[in-house]
Amino acid sequence: MATLATLTGVTELADWIGEPIDGGTADEKRAELCLRLASALVRKESGQTWVDADGVPVAVVPDEAVMVTLYCASRVYDNRNAQTRGAIDDSSESWKVDESGAYLTVSEKRMLASLKVNTFGGLSTVATTRVSNPVQLAGWVPTGPDTFFPWY
Repeated sequence: MATLATLTGVTELADWIGEPIDGGTADEKRAELCLRLASALVRKESGQTWVDADGVPVAVVPDEAVMVTLYCASRVYDNRNAQTRGAIDDSSESWKVDESGAYLTVSEKRMLASLKVNTFGGLSTVATTRVSNPVQLAGWVPTGPDTFFPWY
């Protein structure tokens, strides 16, 4: 399968993290890989690819998808080892890392929820179990002569 284009570019990632990422360097290659990983997570969560039938990226990707991609890619780019503490001489700091590697936070998943393609129709069935003459317990509803079903 061909590699899909990232949902945003290295220039936008550099602007997001506030550091230059020079072209043709190892940092640029790492940034591209971080963006590919984040784009794949966003596509998986949203269920959309944002490419047309020929595999060409669409002109407009929703802002929510772009922002979540940038935020996820910046976490991986800035902290690829998922460190939770750092210290230099007498100064130390710690920060929360939800998990190792690339991940989407709950709020990012919530942002992408509106972009999900509905894969289920509006009509469905609910199975019930019918039992003849159950022991008279609360929670059984009669549906006919000698026919009951559980009501939870």
